[in-house]
This record gives sequence, C-alpha cells and structure tokens, in this order.
Amino acid sequence: MPTPPPLPAELLLGPFSTAEALALGVPYARLRRSDLDVPFRGIRTSVPFANHADRCRAYAPRLTAGQLFCRESAAALWGVWLPRRVELDESVSVLALEPARAPRVRGVRGFRAASARLALIDGLPLTSAADTWCQLGQVLSLDELIAAGDSLVRRKSPLCSTEELRAAAVRRSGARGMALVWRALPEVRAGCDSPRETQLRLVLRRAHLPEPEINAVVSRPGERLRFGDIVFRDWRVITEYDGGHHFSSPKQYAADIVRLEELACAGWT
Repeated sequence: MPTPPPLPAELLLGPFSTAEALALGVPYARLRRSDLDVPFRGIRTSVPFANHADRCRAYAPRLTAGQLFCRESAAALWGVWLPRRVELDESVSVLALEPARAPRVRGVRGFRAASARLALIDGLPLTSAADTWCQLGQVLSLDELIAAGDSLVRRKSPLCSTEELRAAAVRRSGARGMALVWRALPEVRAGCDSPRETQLRLVLRRAHLPEPEINAVVSRPGERLRFGDIVFRDWRVITEYDGGHHFSSPKQYAADIVRLEELACAGWT
C-alpha cells in the first residue's frame, strides 16, 4: 500500500477534529487511512495516548455548551493518584448540566445533573477538585479513595483542603457513592507525597499503631532540613517507603545511606 501523504504539521502534535483537518485542505479519504486512530467519532490522532488525561484532551473538541469532564476523567486531569485500571480505561466520563443533553457516543460515559461546581484546566471544563473526589466514591475502592483524597491535600502543590473535601461531601450528601466517601473522609491526611505512603500509613494504623505525623521535619534546629515519611515522634521511629529511584540511582542510594546514618546518630530508628 502506498505511503499515506503527510499531514499538515499542526495536526501531528496530538488529536484533531476532522473539521479542523478538512479546513486545512486534508482530503477526507486521507482521514480514513490506517495510520490514524479514531478514538471518538470526528476525532483523529497519529499520536498514541500516554494516559487517561490524554484521552480526555482528545475528546475535548466534541464537548458542547454545558458539558464538562467528571468522575475519573476529571480526576485524571487534576492529577489525582488513580489505580492503573482507571488510567487504562478507554472511556471518558462527561457530565451535562441541565438543560444540556448527556453525550451518547462510543467511548463516552454520559451523565446529567442540575448543577456542578465548575473549574478549568488548560481551557478544559471539569468538576471542581473536591466534587470530583466525591464522585470517585462511585468508581474506587475504599483505600483507593483515601489515596485519591490524600493526593488532593498533598504536601506539594495541594489542590484543595480537607475542609473543602468535607464541604463537598455535605453538598452531595445522599448522592450515589457518598456512603464510601464518608467512610474515607476521616482517613484522609494532608501532607502525603505518594499513594504508596498512603498505603503504608493505612497498614500501620490498621495494626493499631498510634497516629503518625506525615512527612514531618526530623532534623534538629540549625541542621540541614530533613523529613521523615511517617514519623512516630514520641518513640523516635521513622517509617519510610522508598520508590525505585532510591535504589537505581547510585547518587540517591549513597545520599540515603548518609541520611540514615545522620538520623541514627540523632537518636532515630
């Protein structure tokens, strides 16, 4: 089969609509060639999706007035810590605010509501971070929901506060999935850095250990600032979860040894 003619450069950067391509003079027959994927009707792409957020961006040109991303799709755009099965989900979730109609398109889960708190990320409309978390009560398990909440109130660049999560839960009281949200809410903790830290904390708490400090300062005044992932200060014990880069990077591995020796000298286990 002959090599397909090249597309205009502006269509090679990511997903594009067929209308956009036709306006640039691309013949419709070119849009039917096998080198282009069709994630949604009227959308083409030559660039594979890296994650669920990419799939949402691909669908964005099809959003109409009153439609916005919700549930796991909004969570992916917010950067919420999600399980891999959700990241690999090929269907996006779109909410239509009345009187707008919910989409009925292959690869899209459509929902309808009277109102929602709206936010924008890079021009894409989606439900607010706190409301999105509440919607995840319909999608995630209890521990996954706790981790998602931790990601919103994380130590670096938090997207909302625990108070905002609680206020959203009150607003949505009685909605589907809210029973799980109310179970998860007391377990959400501000200051986490990763979903694995959350999982480790839950294991320790369910073993009836005391409530720890999360990513707390463990250096003494005047020393270089050091943090511990999970800190039992009264017992001078630090529990940590080290990702793969702590072992694959010789520089990081050496720095960790020095750090642990310094903490041990300061009386920490």
